[in-house]
Amino acid sequence: MTIPGGDKRVTLADVAKLAGVSKQTVSRVVNGSAHVTEDTRERVLHCIETLGFRPSALARQLSTGRSQTIGVVSNGGQGYLVTGVAYLGMVRQADRMGYALLIKEMVDFSAGSVRAMLDFLIERQVDGVIWAGPEIGDSHAWLDDFDLASLPMPLVAINAKARPGVDTVSFDNFEAGRLATRHLLSLGRRNIGHISGPANRWVTQQRVEGWRAALAEAGLPEAGRNLVEGDWDVTSGGPGLRRLREICPQLDAVFVGSDRMAIGVLAEAHRLGLRVPEDIAVMGVDNQPESAFLIPPLTSMTQDTPRMAEVALRLLVRRICERRGEPYPEACAIPESPVLYHDLVVRASTLCSKSPTR
Repeated sequence: MTIPGGDKRVTLADVAKLAGVSKQTVSRVVNGSAHVTEDTRERVLHCIETLGFRPSALARQLSTGRSQTIGVVSNGGQGYLVTGVAYLGMVRQADRMGYALLIKEMVDFSAGSVRAMLDFLIERQVDGVIWAGPEIGDSHAWLDDFDLASLPMPLVAINAKARPGVDTVSFDNFEAGRLATRHLLSLGRRNIGHISGPANRWVTQQRVEGWRAALAEAGLPEAGRNLVEGDWDVTSGGPGLRRLREICPQLDAVFVGSDRMAIGVLAEAHRLGLRVPEDIAVMGVDNQPESAFLIPPLTSMTQDTPRMAEVALRLLVRRICERRGEPYPEACAIPESPVLYHDLVVRASTLCSKSPTR
């Protein structure tokens, strides 16, 4: 905004001159300080309105040490929360609580790169950090021995394994693997293979452990060898099914680590003349929108990533408020569980009118 009749931006000094007070007094009014008389406050506010003054966010940040900005770090384009519905939901939730998001990507997880990223965020005075990428290999290894208390802002990690002293918000992927396998077992399937995601992913490892645990509970620990590694992509589904049938010719069910890979499994089953689900039951994970329209419709498991994004954001804002000794915004006043669960969505790819042939 400019001074009426002028061509320059209205400054703190302009308001101070018109109100007959110091710039420090105007700053106190703008920042809501109690150390100003009511008459002075009203006079300054009147001058602010008259001149159309808009406080500088940068100046407020310098004076208060608060940017009202949250840093969101993703893993080289593989972040759970930086695209699509989850991201939009997080943006809206942040906006309702008065925060903006600063998105950054990591492609190298060496100690030096992590330190450089944290320094970058510290220099921009972000109020908190969401480490949003999936745990791939050693991408989160720095959390094992890093002193998070040394950071001037709190940090929440997404879909990472639990670590002492680290706030995490994650799906229970062990329980997801067990839930999927128990579903297939409940249908009378006994030779249940698993096409996993990449083996270096913590999510993959947890689902494999859950799958094996359910088999062991059912007295079928030997079936835990029926494992093939995929890469989440549709192209690894067909080869994965062929390899499983080589390992286990009696294969009668496949728990697939993603709906995309499951699409490849369905296509390969059709090519091989296998009936789904009569000859082989197939289920995936993610519950992609197209999964309900496959032939047959695919049984899957929903993981609510928009909810994960919002839970992580609300937890982080709680931590920010705790550090400042301030009350929580209404949106995050009630603590939430940082562990989220998948929902089973049963469709025709696992259900049939008669039991499979043994």
